[in-house]
Amino acid sequence: MVVTGTRGAVRASHSMSPVVIVSHTDLTRTGQPDLRNALSLLDPSINNTPGYPGQLGFTTKTASLRGLPSNETLVLVNGKRRHTIASIFYGGAMQGQSPVDLDMIPMSAIDHIEILKDGAAAQYGSDAIAGVINIILKKADHGGSVELSYNQYGSTVGTLGDYGRGGNLFFNKGVRIGNAGGYINLSADIIGNQWTNTAGYAPMSKGGTPTLLYPLQPNGQLDSREYGNRYRQLYGVPETEKQAVSYDMAVPLGAWGEFYSFATYTHRTAYEPGWYRPSNSSQNIISVYPEGYLPIISTEDQDFQFTSGLRGKNFLGWAWDASVNYGRDQTALGLSNSINVSLGPSSPHNFYLGTLTNSELTADFDLRRKFDTGLFKYPLSVSGGLEYRYNQYEIGAGERAAWADGGYIFPNGVRSLPSAAGLGAYYPNAAGAYSRMNGAFYVELDQQLTKALSIQLSGRNETYSDFGNTANGKVSTRYQVTPWLAFRGSASNGFHAPTLQQEYFQSEATFYSTNSQANNALITTTNVYSSVNNIGARALGASPLKPETSHNFGLGFVLTPIRNFDLSLDIYRIDIFNQIIPLSVSGNGITGEQVMNILHASGAVPNDGNYYQYTFMRNAAHTETEGMDLQAHYLSDFGDAGTVLWGVTMNQQQHMIKRINPLAINLGSAVQPLFRNEIGNLTTIYPRNTLRLTGTWNYGPVSTTVRISRYSSTKNLSNQGPAYDETVGPAWLMDFDISYRFRPRWVAEIGGNNVFNKRPNVLNARAQAASSLYQVNPNYSTASIYGAEGSYFYGKLRYSW
Repeated sequence: MVVTGTRGAVRASHSMSPVVIVSHTDLTRTGQPDLRNALSLLDPSINNTPGYPGQLGFTTKTASLRGLPSNETLVLVNGKRRHTIASIFYGGAMQGQSPVDLDMIPMSAIDHIEILKDGAAAQYGSDAIAGVINIILKKADHGGSVELSYNQYGSTVGTLGDYGRGGNLFFNKGVRIGNAGGYINLSADIIGNQWTNTAGYAPMSKGGTPTLLYPLQPNGQLDSREYGNRYRQLYGVPETEKQAVSYDMAVPLGAWGEFYSFATYTHRTAYEPGWYRPSNSSQNIISVYPEGYLPIISTEDQDFQFTSGLRGKNFLGWAWDASVNYGRDQTALGLSNSINVSLGPSSPHNFYLGTLTNSELTADFDLRRKFDTGLFKYPLSVSGGLEYRYNQYEIGAGERAAWADGGYIFPNGVRSLPSAAGLGAYYPNAAGAYSRMNGAFYVELDQQLTKALSIQLSGRNETYSDFGNTANGKVSTRYQVTPWLAFRGSASNGFHAPTLQQEYFQSEATFYSTNSQANNALITTTNVYSSVNNIGARALGASPLKPETSHNFGLGFVLTPIRNFDLSLDIYRIDIFNQIIPLSVSGNGITGEQVMNILHASGAVPNDGNYYQYTFMRNAAHTETEGMDLQAHYLSDFGDAGTVLWGVTMNQQQHMIKRINPLAINLGSAVQPLFRNEIGNLTTIYPRNTLRLTGTWNYGPVSTTVRISRYSSTKNLSNQGPAYDETVGPAWLMDFDISYRFRPRWVAEIGGNNVFNKRPNVLNARAQAASSLYQVNPNYSTASIYGAEGSYFYGKLRYSW
């Protein structure tokens, strides 16, 4: 029985839209301690977001449904909207995204997950363009379990990294409250893991240009240390510590209703290396770091959601639910093993970079009732409700030492760069608090017209304080042709409201580069990530963001011709209009002269001979996604030899750009409305086909699952042209899990993912030469949907009562 996509409860096979159910057992059989990774191994339409994620993206990663940006998927917990993260990403397919962090929900608390693969903005509001992930928490009033596990990757690169070694503790306990059906269910996760490394060594030269780690000797010879250990970059899964707790409770209050409440709280600290700075770097003082240094970026997240409400079954004949839901995510950023060279040799090495905070308060009142209209044999189910939501987003500035320009001059007369090296701090002029409100009401009608034919009509209107009103509707239908064959379909429009992060995030960082158009002169460039209200961004054509809107169409069938077998196939098309994508406008060199003239004329930047580049959000394109979801299951009963549950699931998708919105003003030939890299992030970086074959054999105390996945090829397009593109070929991966119940309450389990250590292609020679990274052999493509870490193994011991 599922509750997602309907205001009542129906069997998944009887739903009007495709709904996939993922059980807690399914999640545990992946061996993954985090929800995001577990889902990506189970459902072929859910993938970890590929592409270089930006330095913050290593510590907080996202997932995608149907190859669409992660902001387009609505996440619910027990049917209540989940708040999004405070960060915003500027790398790979994560560009411009601030989605829900699935890893902040304790794995031990999850009973099952319902994944609605259909547009549902008319039912649930903003973000439900690709679909809805509804996480249902455990509600048992008795029993419990405790689990201890160990995991690590099978190999590493070079001398850095620690195989991602990790240990995890999971706890769950149900407790009865009173004798009338009340309960409280408690859960806790403690998770920790070390770094992985997929980065190769720093070559002596790259693209024919020497890549020296140390200054030349006075006699012009290479430093002897150049021939030593050249593994300097650490790149991969960050070191992480996480503690999470949750509860779900309900207490009957008599015949008229019950009080319910649930909450999650997670504290996570992650440490991810920045880019290695060699001894001779312009961001180093040799007397401070004679061997160079590897800055370590830390993110400390505190995330919670608290929901309480009252509900009953008879308020003047109506079932009702009134609730208040508050969620908050706060990320404090730090930097260690670094230096602000502008402060000279006395610079500190540890820095506080600032804090990002995002919160959301939601109040809902829902009603549901059935009416006998006399028009049909079956009653009409009417649902309606009101919602108020308040969002707030804050940027807190970092400490002065993290962003200051102390004016230090190197002995060779070159002026040093400001700010700590590794990750840009939030300047005081970026700090601020921003908010918005919106109100909504919805109506939903469900009518079974005949014994075989049902129809559902949904409508929702939302009004936002910052960009106005949006109205959305949906029609769904299901026709039972025979007892074993049913057709279903839907059509809807939807929307994704611009996040406050997309509207107001600001940050900047200054770096040195060489200008090939000016005899490779050393130039200073400041990269400004700006809000659409920034004076420089406005001068370059930025304007207030409009909501993304969508048209969703789906058609499919459900087949149950024999006992223990089901098959469903659904095709879909999703058009997204005014998709929000960051635009980078560079003033570097001769090709950026027009950009610099505009910035100088607006007074946004001084005419000091330095270069500036701006990155801001804009409604850039109309995209179209066409695809197909297939799932089939069959249970074989072999008598004394046990049972095998077979599964075949597949997602086929194709992404196209139908229109690119022109730039507001002419910024010169070097600025494209959509660069090749962004085009690739929208069209080629996700596999067109993902196939998953599973078999689970249950035989007495033994349970074994084998999962085989195939991913079609992916490609990361380069702004430098097709010769620099990254291509990852098709790949087959195998996972396994074996559990043994050796006593009534004890279970031991071992398993592995990608057990044959499949890794993506390395960059071609041209792409490696053009890469800003120091690493080769290997330098894996970031376009891999399954990552570059290779094989992963785990062992568990679980006690239940």
